[in-house]
Amino acid sequence: MKLWSISLRNLRIRIVATVLTMLSIVVATALYAAILTMSEQTEQRYKGSIGGYQAVVGTKGASQLEVVLNTIFNVDVAPGLFPLRICTELRSGKVAGKRTQVSYAIPQARGDSVSKYAFPVIGTIDEMFSKFRWEYGDDKVPLRFAEGSGFHYSYDDLLQLADGLAAYESAKRTGAPEPRPARPLIQPQWKQAVVGARVARTLGLGLGGKITPVHGKVGDWKYHEHPEATCDIVGILAPTNSPLDTTIFLPIGLHYLIDGHEGGVFLVEPLPGKTPDDMKTVPVDAGRVGLTAIILDPKDHFGAKLLRDEFGSKEAQVAWPADVIPKFLRQIGNAADALAVIAWLVLLVASIAITVAIYNTMNERRREIAIMRSLGARRLQILTIIVGEAALLSGFGGVLGIVVCHTATFLLRDVVEDQTGVYLDWLQFRPWEAWLLLGVTLLGAIAGLAPAVKGSMTQVADNLAQNY
Repeated sequence: MKLWSISLRNLRIRIVATVLTMLSIVVATALYAAILTMSEQTEQRYKGSIGGYQAVVGTKGASQLEVVLNTIFNVDVAPGLFPLRICTELRSGKVAGKRTQVSYAIPQARGDSVSKYAFPVIGTIDEMFSKFRWEYGDDKVPLRFAEGSGFHYSYDDLLQLADGLAAYESAKRTGAPEPRPARPLIQPQWKQAVVGARVARTLGLGLGGKITPVHGKVGDWKYHEHPEATCDIVGILAPTNSPLDTTIFLPIGLHYLIDGHEGGVFLVEPLPGKTPDDMKTVPVDAGRVGLTAIILDPKDHFGAKLLRDEFGSKEAQVAWPADVIPKFLRQIGNAADALAVIAWLVLLVASIAITVAIYNTMNERRREIAIMRSLGARRLQILTIIVGEAALLSGFGGVLGIVVCHTATFLLRDVVEDQTGVYLDWLQFRPWEAWLLLGVTLLGAIAGLAPAVKGSMTQVADNLAQNY
């Protein structure tokens, strides 16, 4: 009989103790694998999702990390607003009178969502589908569509709407005599939306399907739908394995005209000597329409430096995802390293449990070992059998731990993506998993050395006779 089969038989004989001891190995291995999986795929997700975003403009009142996480990764609510005038300056090539050339400056406004999954709704212009560049492998091209195409709503349309909204709001605030300018109305051609691949897949939507933006979370007392903004789906983006897959784009003009958004359209600067009540009667400026972000691409490094310098003292700031995300990932990495240490400590405790469990059986197995010795088994073979038991115990536990990790990844992947924006690929097996199994097995074998030495030293003459 082969030595490993004897080791396996011994484990089967003590099945209860084997299972209980193996559970600690399973938990420790699964924990360590889960930590590495989450850390690795988080890094891949975040680094892979910023390829198309050279720079992001957000409110001055938030950190650069908040601006980047909200704009690119749809994390949390928008941290604040800044005026449309800044986007106009960027597109004109000047900021505070200084030359700043950009390839594009695409405004965004957000605040609503769709369905119980809270897929974010972003109001923007059609340049998001024509000028914005996304990295597909080595290519940097406009967003690809699996079906359909983008909607049509230009920056000029946005400026025209801003003028109309400003005229209406100013007349209302100042109490201008009739006839006053009418509030702009939602145009039928604006009721179009482009959805990400996961949105379409999760909600079972196709071209011609309809989506209705909602305010608040499902079950929240503020939750309500906006039926006046129900849109037809005209385009479904190709999968990007990024937050774009969970995003819904619609014309930014539609966003501003949704019922209940009137109070947040304009940013009114406080004037010296004016009370809050007085400010309610101050006319508004079309350039003060509120944006949550601008996606832009400086044409050169000099332009990037000017942006950084000039936005330092304004209502908005420029954030560089290529700088912000690596710092953020280093913080995550530090936390992951600490958790990994904890997982190894759990694994160490589990190996000690193996030592204790096998060591405690040595007294019971003295006669069995003596019989094997009398039949010709050498000390080294006895030592190999016992070490083999510990190695098999750890190896099986390690395999089950990896399986538990992938199973948990499969079951929780949607929850993790909803909460963090990180998509976990449960079918992806990485080389370090094989090394982890080898390490766990080796650790178990080492843990079995002490009881193996004791067993190999069993005296044949003293233990061969049956004790009564």
